[in-house]
Formats: sequence, C-alpha cells, structure tokens
Amino acid sequence: MVPCRRLQLNLFLATSLFMFGCSHAPSNDKHPSQAMSADTNSRLAKVAQPYVDSHPELTGFYPLADGQEAFLARLALIHSADNSIDLQYYIYRDDATSSLLTYALYKAAERGVRVRVLLDDMQSRDDAVMASLSSHPNIEVRLFNPFRQRVSRALGFIGDFDRLNRRMHNKALIVDGTFGIAGGRNIGDEYFSANGEVDFGDFDLLMLGNIIPQLSLEFDTYWNSKPASPIEDLVDNYAPVSQAQLDKWEAMLQQAIETQSPYVAQLSELPLAKKIQDKSLSFYWGEAELHYDPPEKIYQSANSDLLLHELDAILSQTQSELFLVSPYFVPTRKGTNALTRAANKGITLTIITNSLASNDVFAVHGWYAKYRKSLLEANIRLYEVKADRLHKRERSWLGSSRNSLHAKTFIIDKQDVFVGSFNFDPRSAYLNTEMGVLVQSPAFADDVYQGIEQHMPQFTYRLELNESGEIVWFDDATGKQYSTEPDASMWLRIAAWFSGILPIENLL
Repeated sequence: MVPCRRLQLNLFLATSLFMFGCSHAPSNDKHPSQAMSADTNSRLAKVAQPYVDSHPELTGFYPLADGQEAFLARLALIHSADNSIDLQYYIYRDDATSSLLTYALYKAAERGVRVRVLLDDMQSRDDAVMASLSSHPNIEVRLFNPFRQRVSRALGFIGDFDRLNRRMHNKALIVDGTFGIAGGRNIGDEYFSANGEVDFGDFDLLMLGNIIPQLSLEFDTYWNSKPASPIEDLVDNYAPVSQAQLDKWEAMLQQAIETQSPYVAQLSELPLAKKIQDKSLSFYWGEAELHYDPPEKIYQSANSDLLLHELDAILSQTQSELFLVSPYFVPTRKGTNALTRAANKGITLTIITNSLASNDVFAVHGWYAKYRKSLLEANIRLYEVKADRLHKRERSWLGSSRNSLHAKTFIIDKQDVFVGSFNFDPRSAYLNTEMGVLVQSPAFADDVYQGIEQHMPQFTYRLELNESGEIVWFDDATGKQYSTEPDASMWLRIAAWFSGILPIENLL
C-alpha cells in the first residue's frame, strides 16, 4: 500500500495524540457478532482507566457543542483505535468530512482494528463502493431496513411504503469498548461546521465509563437484528478495494484537505485539541442511562417498549421546570394538551425550535405553527431560532452561516439532561427508531441551561401574543418586532401554511 504521509501530516498528526441496478431481497444468512470487551492494554483504555478508577459506576461526559470539535473527537477516536470500532448513523454523506472519516476507518482496518458500520438505507449511496469497503477482512458494512429496489428507490415506496417510511435515526460511535459518542449529529459537512451554506447546530456527548457497555449492547441489538442486512446481499458485482482506487481516494482526500485548508488548520487550535495536548481535559460525571427503541419498531410501532413511553415516564417526573430543545417540533393536539396541563400545574415550560426560515422542512413548520397559539395562551415560553447569517457566533451549537437548529435535548428541573436523536414529533414517536442518553448531573444541567439562556436573545426570536391575540416575534438583541414569520418569503409562508392543511401530520 502506498504511504499516505502527506495526508496524515496535514490532518491526522494533531489528532493522533488524542487521549485516547437490480431488485434484491435481503437474506437472513448473516453471522452474528458482539462488541469486543475493553482491552486494558489499548491506548484509549490506559488513558481512560485513571478517570474511571476515580469515578466507579459513573459516566464521564464531555459536551460536543461545536461542530469542529465534534469532528475532531470522532476522527481522533478512530485514529487511536487498537481493537474495535462500531459506527451507527442515519446519514453518512459523501463529502469532505465524511470521506476523511471513512479513510480513517480504512486505515484502522489496515492496522488490524475490527470495524462494523451500520447505516440506515434511506440515503442513496454507491452500493459497489460500500461493498468494496466491506470486502476488507476487518470491515463489515450493513444497511438497516434496506430498499430492495436499488436502481430507483422511489419505485420501492410503491407497495412497500409503510416499511420503507420507517427509518433508523440512531447515532452512535463506540471505540475499543472504552469511549463513545452519541447525540444528534449525523456524518456530513453541515453537521461539523464545514459547510459554507448551512450549519446544523447540534449537540452530542463524548463519553466513557458506565455508559459504554450500554452503548455496545444497543449497537449489538441493531447489528444482529433482522432489518440489518449485509451490503453483500444487496449487490451483484463488487471487487475488493484496488490500489488504483486507493490512489484515487488519496488524491480526492488531498484535494478535500486543500479545499478545506482553513477548516483543517483550525482543528489543532480548538479548545478540545489544546486540552488534549496539555492533558487538562476534564469530564462531567454522573449517573447515566441509555434509552432506545427496539429495532423491531420498524415493523410494529404499538410496542410498550418504545422510547416514547420511556420519555413520557421521565418527563412526568418534572417538578418545576422543563427546558426543551427540538428542531422538528410537532407536538400534536394530544401533546399540546399535555404541555398545557403541565403549565397549568405551575411547571415552567420553555421550548426552542426552528423558525420557518431556519427549518429545512417547511411542512414540519406548517404543522407546528397550528399549535403555537395554544402553547402561548398557556404561558409556555416559545423561542424560534434565527436563520440570519449576521447572527453568527464562533463554535455555537445553535449554528452559523445559515443557521438551522438540529440539537435534540431537554433539561428537567436543572438536574437531568437528555441528549439524543429524538425529535418531539410523530415521526420520532411512532415511525423512526431513536436513542438518547439521560444524564443525572446538576452541574452539567446548570451549565447547559445557563449557556442556552445566555445566548437566546442573540440567536432566537421570542414569541408572544399581542392584545389582539395574534403572534408577535420579538428580537431581544435588536429591539425589533415582527408580525409575520421573520426572514421568510411569502412563498415559503404559503408553502408552510398549505402543508398545515394537508393530512400528513402523522408522517412528520
């Protein structure tokens, strides 16, 4: 194999010191496998051990609120792996940051690391390329709930809509059974602050300790489930990665690095990188539980084990205050009534979601807008994220460039924090599989709460009802107010309104 020293020097050096078509019917002839136990001799285990010894039975977590730090953390974990990498995502783009991560996975496999990649099959990818990657003796690729029609996916929905409309929305990375990352981010430039057009402000956690076996069990459950199909079952002809492909891949990545040179140069200057280099990285610690849907949810949603029901039980324990962040917020009439009852009992409710201009799915906004007035009448605090490019702050999980909120979290009584993939909408509740981590840490909860509150005037509009009972948007940073959806064109407002009268709420 041709050495790739220039590529590594340009990008991986700073992070290597991290602490740590036809129609196919998927077959069930696959070999089950389980997560590898943590090896105390691995590099990451040696770094983690002092932390874990000082906090037995607890979970340590470092918040990844910045897109660049989130990319750095993933890349560094993969580059530091000695034994195993398990990766599970809904979206995995074919762009600069995604390609760099894929190359790091390949390099890990080359040095003997077992790599398992589980991707939802909604995103169209090159099957032959994925199969070539999976042909490596140390790499397995499986697709969750795959389309049987590989050439024209749209045709697959005909006659099979109910199944294909249900997707795996889970997001997790576990390395050497020692460190893990989970939260709201997919894999792609827009999630790692590397896209000049739009930045999905997101939030996930770098974790170690008691939560890791739980993450591994979740991955194994999905990996060995019936809906997870080996990529080889879906492809007719494929060949192992050739030297010509590797040379082309390296050239493409080198070009990506040169294109993203300012971005790459900033990685070693990030606060996370500096804390790693001077060994000053500290974690929050607390009890943590992983909650997730069973993979069989895609076949039948009427299941008592749904994450929705677990979250309902958790939220019902709120005593005084609930702070909810959800980019795609469609509370439904039933949910709106429940929130109203909670507010009437004296619970302070704050909801942050996307504005029409910042929402990348206007149909979602059209149905959310139907419930805004009822929420405001119940004295629920309602905020919508600004999309204005001028409202930009470096390393903000509320986004930059064209802002679009993608983080999914809630805070209960400034004590507990939930971080995961679950949107408060019918799709997350009944169609997609979801997961998330509930952390019991008053210190972390207070820091997250204060951080959001501090920046809300700059990054959100505050909604209220005027004397006539109409919604008004207040920009507390500028003192301006608006009587219609801010920053949204007339045509966008019309499209959202029209979506709100279509019978599609249960699909959103």
